[in-house]
Amino acid sequence: TGETEGSRYDDGTDPSCRPPTAESCDTDPNQFLCQYKDQIDWMEYPAQAMVGPVFARHLAYRMYRGEYFALQVDSHVRFVAEWDEDIIDQWNATDNEMAILSTYMNDITNSIDPLTHVSLRPQRAMMCSLEYEWRGDPKEHIRFKIQPINKPRIDDSPMLHPFWAAGFSFSRGHFLVNVPYDPYLPFVFQGEEILQSIRAFTFGYDFYAPIRNVAFHIYAMKENLEKRRNVHKFDENEIIFPGVKKHSYLRLIGISGTTRPAMDYFRLEEEKYGLGQVRTREQFFQTFGIHPETRTVEEGLCGFVQGSVGSKTSMHTQFTPHLRYDKMGIDYSRIDYRHRTPQRTETQVSEKELEYLRERLRQSKTAADEDEEAREEQRSK
Repeated sequence: TGETEGSRYDDGTDPSCRPPTAESCDTDPNQFLCQYKDQIDWMEYPAQAMVGPVFARHLAYRMYRGEYFALQVDSHVRFVAEWDEDIIDQWNATDNEMAILSTYMNDITNSIDPLTHVSLRPQRAMMCSLEYEWRGDPKEHIRFKIQPINKPRIDDSPMLHPFWAAGFSFSRGHFLVNVPYDPYLPFVFQGEEILQSIRAFTFGYDFYAPIRNVAFHIYAMKENLEKRRNVHKFDENEIIFPGVKKHSYLRLIGISGTTRPAMDYFRLEEEKYGLGQVRTREQFFQTFGIHPETRTVEEGLCGFVQGSVGSKTSMHTQFTPHLRYDKMGIDYSRIDYRHRTPQRTETQVSEKELEYLRERLRQSKTAADEDEEAREEQRSK
């Protein structure tokens, strides 16, 4: 979202996002965006009226006009060469009309070849790590933690994982129609993703980690730290709307059902921005080890999602055989998996397996170290 002319920040840090005007393209038709200007829709709003990403994305969803595919992506992103053909090929490989390719993007540093513009990082994040935050607060909710980053363990399809990421989401366009962003959640940041995950799940959508990275994020770290540090943030406007944030989180918690019993909350248009009827949120909680009554989650979910060392079993291998015959999503009525914290027992590990574990640990630690500062910045918003 941008803003109307004449209402930007006085320090010049908030330039217009609008495409070139017809007059400007007539004068200088060689501008890159001029050849695409008829394909660009845009809105601008006063920066002082912005109340966070959920409302901004709600406005963006309103601009949907029946396109076959839909991509939701963060700002500050760079794409690799031929990314659009690649991501469509990956989506087709799921053979699932309800598939959504979604993940936390890796940091851009040393990730794209400067000459060929292809990806240099084969690792991608699996969405499987979560926790309750703001313990004891009425706004206590589930947020996603730093996610494990590894090379894909299968190469013929994106890999099923349980959660959706707001920063990168590629799907059929009907996802935007069936699960529109709730406009009544101003100043929500953490918690947005678990709500959309649950809502999409109840409408029958399934989430997949891409096989290959097609985009990388310019996080506020390393050489990009100073540039991003000076960007204005929506939470500066909280002082203009006192008390609104609390009511937003109560609504988020009430619709998602992640805390029980839930406090009373604002219910306007809940039938439009609430749950679907294909699956229940209880199936979601039971399958992935979430306990709203005690506000706890079972540990070790990522082990099941990714698959354990030396085993061919994972969420993907166990759940994909239950894809509906009409390709309209996984049939969870045929799935009896209930995640529980794995019991720790002594295990004899061969030298080969031990070396494999060490290498995975080194890769994960390297990737996590590179992205940790970015996640810290997001959590602080």
